[in-house]
Amino acid sequence: MNSVAPSTRRVYDRAMVSYLEFCEQYSIEDKYSSHTIELFVAHLANKGIKPNSIRSTLSGIRHHCNINSIKFEHNTPRIAMMLRGVGRSAETSTRSKNALRIRHLQKMCNATVQLFEHKIATMLRSLFTLSFFAMLRPSEMLYTSTSPQHQLQQSAARLKQDKVKLTFSSYKHSDGPVTINIGRQDCGVCPVRMLTDYLSQFQGDANDPLYPHSVGEVGNWMQQCLAFSGVKTVLTLHSFRRGGATWYSEHGFPNAKLAALGRWKSNAYLKYVKP
Repeated sequence: MNSVAPSTRRVYDRAMVSYLEFCEQYSIEDKYSSHTIELFVAHLANKGIKPNSIRSTLSGIRHHCNINSIKFEHNTPRIAMMLRGVGRSAETSTRSKNALRIRHLQKMCNATVQLFEHKIATMLRSLFTLSFFAMLRPSEMLYTSTSPQHQLQQSAARLKQDKVKLTFSSYKHSDGPVTINIGRQDCGVCPVRMLTDYLSQFQGDANDPLYPHSVGEVGNWMQQCLAFSGVKTVLTLHSFRRGGATWYSEHGFPNAKLAALGRWKSNAYLKYVKP
């Protein structure tokens, strides 16, 4: 069992060091449970580590456990599902034509609590729900190098008792500022409640981005949540906009109101409704 090449042993040793550093960073005592391994896989994926490299890292940890007679629960269906999800994330295009459904949104919000530290989880729940119900484009919710001027700032969001008021100073095809109102929802993923939680803890200056992250970074986090939740539908950040349009249509919103809420200048919104 110890007969591995010196180069392989060095790789295995580095894998074990990174794993122990992860456990120490997050004060994890139950180091070798399947839940801890799931968190570690999500941690590696968040750093942009490829699926095959993650598997190699797990092999190194398994080797260490084998020679020390430690039970290592790494070969669970959920971990396999997460690795497949990370692989799909690397293969998907930047835009999916699938609509993100309310059940997907609920699962993703639940997954944030399991996968991420409190600050990131709170931010993601707010970002996910607001992106869905406000039908945000990726360039509006997050930083992109091609159109950074469209990203919403802290000053763009104003909370009322029963709604959030969003003011867009710039967006795709905009000809002036536009303000929309997003109301409370009773489906367990209320954008008003989630945004209230987020801003009460992490509000910055008025000119700071509302969500200070990039499209690539949050897209990676999104895929981790989908994989952890067992969602097999190919979804990307653009799926929030399609999902919101579909949800509003299914709930009887008039076409004109739907187009205004989603900031469409033509009947292109009809392509976004996926019954």
